[in-house]
This record gives sequence, structure tokens and C-alpha cells, in this order.
Amino acid sequence: MRINAKSILLFLSIILLFCACSEKASSSLHVELSVKEDFDKDNRLLFTGTTNLPNRMKLVLSITGEDGFSAQKEVEVNNGKLESELISNNGAGLVPGKYSLQITSQAGIIQPISVQNIIGKQGENLEGEFVLSQETLGKMIGYTYSFSTSDSQTAATESEKVWDELNGYLATGQYALITEFIDKIQTTDQDLQMMYHFSKYHIYGQAGDDKKALESLYSIPKNYKGRNEDLINYYKYLNDFYKDESPFSFNDYVALYRKNRITPTSFAYYATKSEQFGDTKNSDADTVYNYMMKEFDILTDYGNNYVPEIHDPIILERASTHFGMTLSQVDEIFMNRAMQLP
Repeated sequence: MRINAKSILLFLSIILLFCACSEKASSSLHVELSVKEDFDKDNRLLFTGTTNLPNRMKLVLSITGEDGFSAQKEVEVNNGKLESELISNNGAGLVPGKYSLQITSQAGIIQPISVQNIIGKQGENLEGEFVLSQETLGKMIGYTYSFSTSDSQTAATESEKVWDELNGYLATGQYALITEFIDKIQTTDQDLQMMYHFSKYHIYGQAGDDKKALESLYSIPKNYKGRNEDLINYYKYLNDFYKDESPFSFNDYVALYRKNRITPTSFAYYATKSEQFGDTKNSDADTVYNYMMKEFDILTDYGNNYVPEIHDPIILERASTHFGMTLSQVDEIFMNRAMQLP
């Protein structure tokens, strides 16, 4: 068989094009970026974060407030982490109010050579939701979110109330209530935004929309470090290795893969403390149980109209509000008391 020279050239061109495309795809960097704000005792601001951007890449943090406050700090990525200097208002703490953070990167052409080798001279290798395209400067980082500050002690107290309620919803699997609760908060920090995505993962999953469920779960950055990171990582672990079906529980995961390392802000810590509530005096448990049974009789006409999906969350919510307990605490009391009945 005779092979035409033009055919050979065409074949080689296709191979070269394929190789070029493969090389370009393999060199792309899907940007992951997670940032958290903290305040010291004087209400001065500090940003810390994690990212997969290369070492020595320079980023610019711009902070603006509704009172006209503005500040700008440059940070450099160091081993997947970034940390700003303390940000103050002329040496004093930030006044209570709403603020916005914007993180941008310097143009690729003025980044260190080691950085250019990874992201490209015009950032052409950067991909993902945190990447913006500039006509002349190329691709750059563009990351924004809002936060607020008030009196540090008051803010801390309010924050704990919010998370105590959210963890109560988590313990009882009421993910729709979590999204509704977060929607009502005017300014959400990053941890609340991550829990919103986590709740949508469950909501979509329960509705049978696996694609949207996984999109919600994996929109949480891989290296996210924050509240309830243990719970988020547990479900990512299930999807990565067991297709959402695991031979062991969340508590087993914490024991095995986190080596029982839990922080006071994590769901694992909350769940552990809630289990200890079983030591409540019998008289207190009886009071809670009798109250819930009374509410059950009123709501369901003594069980004649009982619909678990509708009435159980209502009864738990009423008992939680009435006794000033979390949802998981009243649920624990009710279940323990019910199991003691003959």
C-alpha cells in the first residue's frame, strides 16, 4: 500500500496538536483558596488561609468598610499558607460594621520566575472560580467575601449561639433548616458559607440529584480548615472511597483518621459533649419527656394524625426553645427516656 506524503504530514500534525493539548491540560492549575478572618482582643484584624498556589506567589488583600475604612496588605504564599499582618484603624481596632475582603494577585509577568513557571507568564495556566481574565494582564486571582465585626466579646457570644443552633440541626439531620437559618443571617463568614454548601449537598442527595450534590460538596476547598472540617472531610472521604457508603461511622472516622484530634469548634466535639448530657437527673429528663409527649398529643390528636417527618422536628424545636437546650440534647433525653419504658 502506498502512503501519500500529505497523509503522513496530516497524521503528524494531529499527533503534535494532541500532544500540545495534553501538555496544556496537564499544566493547568485549578485554584483552591480558603481564607478566614480573626480578631485580637483589641479588635484588630488578621487574615489566614490555605491555597494550592505556588510558593512565593504574591497576593494583595484589600479591605473596605461601610464607614469608608480601607486598607491594603500584600501577602506571599508560603508552603500552601498565607497570613497577613495585623490590620488596624490607625492603630486602633476596627469599628463595628460590615466589611468586604478582595484578594487579587499581581500580574503573572511580575511574579517570581518560579511562580511564572507554574502559572504562566500571563497566568494562562490558572483555572477555577477564583480566576479572572484581564485583557492586557492575563489571568489573575479574584476572590471576595463579606464579613462583619462588632464588640469582640458580644460577637463571640453571638457566634456561639449561632453555631450551637446549627450543630443542633446537624445532629438531627435537618439540613433544610440550616440553609433557611443561614439565609436569614445578613453577613455570613466563610465557615457559614461552607456549611451552606454542605447542607445543600445533603438536600440535593436526598432529592436524588447526585450531580448537584457532589458539586455542592466539592465546592468546599480541599484544604479547608474551619468549623466542622472533620464532618466535611468525612463525607468527602465516603464519596472518594466508598461511594457514600462506609463500613464505619463518623466517630470511627474521627478516631482512625484524625486520631481523635478534635477542636472545641468542631461538630465532633459538640457531639461528644451532647452525649455527656445523658447524666441529666431523672427528674429533669422526666420533665422534658412529659413536655414533649404533651406537645405530641396536642399536635397529632393523640397520635391519630401523626406524620413523623412533619411533627418530630416541630416537637423537638418547641422543647429546645422551652428548656433552653439544643435540639440534639432534647432528642437524646427523649430517646433515652422512651427506651426505659416497659
